Amino acid sequence: MIRAIAIDLRRSAALGAGLIVLLLGLAAMFLIFGQQAWSGRWSPFAATLRSAFGFTWSLTLAAGAWLVDRDRLGRVGELFAGTPRPVWQRVASPAVALSLTVGVAYLLTVAVCLPLVAGSATWFNPAVLGVIATGLPLLLAAGLLGMGVGTVVPSRFTAPALVVAGLIIASAPGLVSYHVSGRAQQFVTLLSPVLGQNGDFVIVPARLSLAQAVWAVALAATGFLLMAIRRAVAVVPAVAGAVTAMLLLPAGGSVYAADTGARELVCADGEPRVCVRRVHASILPGVVAPARDALRRLSRLPNPPSAVEEGIDVIDGVPDSPTASVATFVIRMGFAPEISADEVALQVLTGAGVTACGDTTEWEKADGARVAAAYWLLETPPPATGRRAVEAWQTLAALPAAEQVARVGALREAGLACDLDSLWGILVDGPR
Repeated sequence: MIRAIAIDLRRSAALGAGLIVLLLGLAAMFLIFGQQAWSGRWSPFAATLRSAFGFTWSLTLAAGAWLVDRDRLGRVGELFAGTPRPVWQRVASPAVALSLTVGVAYLLTVAVCLPLVAGSATWFNPAVLGVIATGLPLLLAAGLLGMGVGTVVPSRFTAPALVVAGLIIASAPGLVSYHVSGRAQQFVTLLSPVLGQNGDFVIVPARLSLAQAVWAVALAATGFLLMAIRRAVAVVPAVAGAVTAMLLLPAGGSVYAADTGARELVCADGEPRVCVRRVHASILPGVVAPARDALRRLSRLPNPPSAVEEGIDVIDGVPDSPTASVATFVIRMGFAPEISADEVALQVLTGAGVTACGDTTEWEKADGARVAAAYWLLETPPPATGRRAVEAWQTLAALPAAEQVARVGALREAGLACDLDSLWGILVDGPR
């Protein structure tokens, strides 16, 4: 058996498939998604690694079909069928060869990226290990399933068709998430090897990773049985695995769960209080000075905030309501935990220290008023690209000093009440 595997590694497409999976995986991590999307944070790293499956899983699926098509191309199918060697032994050799090469390719991809996460991450949730580990059986299942389909449907078009099918399956979670939620979304995520990215403050529950691992093993078994017996009964493991995996799915219907440890606040010494989330603790030293300077500027207003905290940026979920005592800033999802001093100050001062909440039909005016208030506090005109902000700032700057303070203070109070419709009128025409 070992000799047969060695021959398959040397003479079949298995080694080439593994090399392509490795190169494509690294290209996806560093070039397509980019290092800044995952470096220094465990949860985004695991999600990005699995997002790369949109390319590598589809390729592995097609590689399996391509590998078993050699008997048809060599016209030796009848010759091998007439030998006394059991079919399962004959198909096990190329199956193990392909599994070895793509498995090693996946592990090497993880190994190359790991130092960029482990060396700088400030928070680790053990559930992330399940997300990373589940990628291996899912990739192996793709190879075996592709070989099974290629055996049942021996054609030169099978491999290209599986590439397209794999891309569709990999894209399913992102497409479905806009239309369904709850158990239906969980089911689609279970069937697909790809996990959508949802920021630094959430984690894939361990039960979902376990369900996907069960599903992957069942798919691999079905793929191998399709090669060995070529009968409809081969799909039984896949059906049983899907049912078992669905029973293992966590309650609540959400693909992601809040990572409470990542959301904990880590604060700098001294006063005023400046805090960031634990997952972004590395940025705290660079945030303290601009945040405290922003608080000093806001102290000109009535009822100013006394602390600055990092907010939480997620795709879905209700944002926190603003509070008078705390001003916030956020690190936009999908970016490395880095933020400049100017960006911290501008975010804290925008809206006179109040994050946007509520709704309005005049977003351009509301946003212009909020930005104008920030630059008034910075004592500098806003960039010319912000037409509404420039207009509001010029109107405000032409008023007496006491009136300027009164209008910005009134804008802050309206913001705390989530009254976005009145912000423009307060700053330009004055409070009523």
